[in-house]
Amino acid sequence: MASARREGAAASRALGAGAVIAGVAVFLVLFPVALGSAFAATGSETSSLSEADETCLSCHASEGMEKTLANGQTLSLHVGGEAFGESVHVWMGCAGCHGDVDLETHPVERNFDSARAYRLRASQVCSQCHSGESLKDGPAHHARVSSAGGPACAECHDAHAIGRMAEWKAGVEETAYCLTCHGQALSAPLGDGGLHSLSLDEAALRNSVHLDHACADCHAGFSKEAHEVGTFASPRERSIVRAEVCRQCHGDKYEQYAESIHATLLDDGNLAAPVCTDCHGSHAVGPKATYETIAGVPCKKCHENIFEAYLGSMHGQARSKPGHIAAPICADCHRAHDVGVASTGTRLKDACLACHEGATDSHQAWLPNTALHLEAVSCPACHAPKARRRIDLGLYDAVARTPISEQEGLRFDDRIRAADAEGDGLDAMELWNLVRDINREGTAAELSLRGRMEVRTGVEAHQLSAKTDAVRNCDTCHRDRADPFQSVTISIVRPDGRPAHYEADKEVLSSPVSVGTVSGFYAVGGTRIKLLDILFLLAVLGGVAVPVGHITMRRLLKKDR
Repeated sequence: MASARREGAAASRALGAGAVIAGVAVFLVLFPVALGSAFAATGSETSSLSEADETCLSCHASEGMEKTLANGQTLSLHVGGEAFGESVHVWMGCAGCHGDVDLETHPVERNFDSARAYRLRASQVCSQCHSGESLKDGPAHHARVSSAGGPACAECHDAHAIGRMAEWKAGVEETAYCLTCHGQALSAPLGDGGLHSLSLDEAALRNSVHLDHACADCHAGFSKEAHEVGTFASPRERSIVRAEVCRQCHGDKYEQYAESIHATLLDDGNLAAPVCTDCHGSHAVGPKATYETIAGVPCKKCHENIFEAYLGSMHGQARSKPGHIAAPICADCHRAHDVGVASTGTRLKDACLACHEGATDSHQAWLPNTALHLEAVSCPACHAPKARRRIDLGLYDAVARTPISEQEGLRFDDRIRAADAEGDGLDAMELWNLVRDINREGTAAELSLRGRMEVRTGVEAHQLSAKTDAVRNCDTCHRDRADPFQSVTISIVRPDGRPAHYEADKEVLSSPVSVGTVSGFYAVGGTRIKLLDILFLLAVLGGVAVPVGHITMRRLLKKDR
């Protein structure tokens, strides 16, 4: 019996020990789960703040709490308790980021030059948890954003109300998402070592004609999930590449632009030639009416001196009057997209007569040979009375009656230098030899020279006066040694449509050698060839002398008979 009791007691002790061990094991297994649940419950209870946080918010939750910085900017020190309670960083508490704040000595006077300087300093603490390399991996934190000059963390993310990105992305529109970074002071490095601004004005974007477009409509390859990596050698290269997107919607305008002098210059390697965004802007694109005003016309950005001349002209003064939009502006004469060279062919005359429909009839009332004058004299030559004039002898296809372009193989520039060996301007014989040699080689059509009176510069061509001030005195041109005939040039149309002018001796207009080459231009008095005058006088005298002598001889002989 004693033995049985001893065995029973041992068994009881063994069971008790087993129960204890089992209980401890269960506790060790379940306690972490319960602890984790407790922490999870604490994390989900976003409105609960620690005692230390409540202490901080006792001051910083006050509306209007702020600090004036060295540059005069005002920095808000207000922290919304409810927003902070819902932040993903609430579990860290205030001291998690502001570890340098000691409540025993706070507030400590700290000065910053600007709000940005403060945000840069405050954002340094973010790197304690978020490494720079991890930020660069995500599309929203592309390497260019993290480069020098990019925004600080606190400039994109509210420092005290940071939400979960996945939840925020789902609820925010695409444009607003892009503006979280591009609405800040943002820049990207370029191949030349400089920085290119990636910032944009939200107000300008919201007021543009593209308001209904999302950013990705133009910036293909960019979204909330993707961020294209692009490298450009210079800001200009980037602008040219980005402007290609305009053709997706504006194909007709792009085709017109492709035929313009601007596109030709760009194709020839002139990167300064304008593209769509240079005239219309990238994000602040205004309606058509914007570019039809004196203040909004984009041409003045490149052609400032010509635009100033236009402003002083009768057209510019009329256009500057409020509500007066009938007077022409740049695009009315030069066109907006298929911009051409006005000084070649009949484009300038056609533009003038398109508005002044009755000009031909009104000139016929007082001007002899009106059609010939309108063909051989450019409109500004008379209607810009203060301008300097010249005679331009343009290379002309005598058969097709069209200006000749510098075709491949003609090498006109080299020919001019070879013909004008002394560099003092082509004289009559040199010009005659030049035209003869080109016609012999057959590298161009049958070449001739067509004269035209024009003003010397594009600036002077825009200094148009009222018609009452226009030149109407025939003696201005039709007299010996008239001023317009003292300057002579030879011109050819370049492949890009612009004329190339070469100096010539003024005597080419009056030399007997020029009879063949300049036969297409004659102005009574201005191009008088003295030798021809003498020959003509001799011919007249001879013509008169023969009958007079005949009659005289008959009378003398009659008396003798």
